[in-house]
Amino acid sequence: MEVTPGSSDDGKQLSSLLSQTQANGISVTEIIGDTAYSGKDNLAEMKKETIQPVVPLNPIVHHGGERQEGFEYNKDADFMVCPAGQHSTRKAMQGSKQSGKSRSLVFYFDVEKCKACPLSEGCYKRGSKSKTYSVRIIAEHFKEQIEFELSDTFKERIKRRPIIEHKNAEMKRFHGMATAKYRGLFRMRIQAYLTAFVVNVKRMVKLVEHKQPALE
Repeated sequence: MEVTPGSSDDGKQLSSLLSQTQANGISVTEIIGDTAYSGKDNLAEMKKETIQPVVPLNPIVHHGGERQEGFEYNKDADFMVCPAGQHSTRKAMQGSKQSGKSRSLVFYFDVEKCKACPLSEGCYKRGSKSKTYSVRIIAEHFKEQIEFELSDTFKERIKRRPIIEHKNAEMKRFHGMATAKYRGLFRMRIQAYLTAFVVNVKRMVKLVEHKQPALE
């Protein structure tokens, strides 16, 4: 368990949480989490540790953000064609290959034709000095995860995530974790540890009750 300020990025806590778990003698073969844990650094660390990341990628990785309908790529001529039938005049790559981030291939159109185009509404912003259309090129470290997300294994394993969320909700709703009772991270950490301990004891008692018949 890691207690951080509310403004902290959850995904950046993965390395610390993983180290804590392994230090307690637990062998980690799989990590189930939300999109916050699907950053490239986390994916790289899990791959290094031979851990299966059951974490959905941010939708923007899949779709590259909002796309305009009606644009088509002409593979033979290597240009983009807009809904009005005009083709791009040049293209350029944005983003550094060394950065490890997904890059974009940007196609540029003749802005003078866009100004007079009857389909410019919602496509060309009046006064703009350029008109572009970008195609996101997915980084290599995301391709493997995208393929895994489409597998039956991922779809089955990700179903376990709500179980954890329900436990978090229990701590917030019934054990006061929705509000910090004390000031400072140290005191908040104590509150979190004690709450987790109580919830775990409740779970152990329930398991014992189900395992052994009640005394008459």
